[in-house]
Amino acid sequence: MSRAIALSDIHGCNRTLVSMLDHLAVSQADTLYFLGDYVDRGPDSKGVIDTIWRLQSEGYQVHCLMGNHEAITVYDYEAAHMQRGKRVGEANLLASFFAENILEIPEEYINWMRDLPLYIEIPGYILVHAGLNFKHPDPLSDAESLIWIRSWYESINRDWLGDRIIVHGHTPMPVTDAKAMLHNHLELPVQDIDTGAVFYNSHVFGQLCAFDLTNRALHFVPNIEFL
Repeated sequence: MSRAIALSDIHGCNRTLVSMLDHLAVSQADTLYFLGDYVDRGPDSKGVIDTIWRLQSEGYQVHCLMGNHEAITVYDYEAAHMQRGKRVGEANLLASFFAENILEIPEEYINWMRDLPLYIEIPGYILVHAGLNFKHPDPLSDAESLIWIRSWYESINRDWLGDRIIVHGHTPMPVTDAKAMLHNHLELPVQDIDTGAVFYNSHVFGQLCAFDLTNRALHFVPNIEFL
C-alpha cells in the first residue's frame, strides 16, 4: 500500500534521516513530503540535501518545502554577494561543505533552497513549515508566517480550514505532546511533527518524527549522529 509521509526539521542530521527511511521501509510507491529546515545546527547539512537528491534521482516521489533556515541561508548568501554585513553562514552548515565562507557553498544548493515552495495542499492536509497566520485575509499568501510563525493555534479559522489538518514543524515539542495531538485532531486540526531531532542531548527532545498521513500514524527514531 502506498503511503504519504511527512518529515520536518532534520537540521543536518543525515544519519538519523537515513535511519528513519530504513525504519519506514520507504518504497517508490510512497510519497515523501519534507517540510523544511534541512540545514544548520546538526553536523551534515550537505548530506541531508544529498540524501533527498539521491532519493529523487532513484525515482522516489519527494516534495520539499522551504523552512526558515533555508531562507536564512539564501539571505546570507545573497548578502555576502552584495557585501552587506559580515554574514558568513552557520558554522556547522559551512563545515559540512568544507567551506570557510557561505560563498563557497556550490550555487546549485543555494538555488535549490531558493526555489523551494512554501506550502503544499494535498487531500485532507495543508503541509507547511511553521504554520498559518489566520489574521491575514489569505493565510496561504503570508509568506513570512509560513516559515516563521509561532503561537497561532488559537486563531485557526475552522470555516476556512474545513476538514483539513495542518501539518507543520518549526516549533519543537516532546514526543508525548506530538502523540497527544495525533489523538486530538477533532478538537485541534493540527499536527506538529518537530520533536527536536537535532537536540540529541536533551531528555525531552532528540527524536526525528515522521507522520504517515495515509494511516494517521507517527513514527520516531532517536538521533544517532554522535554514536
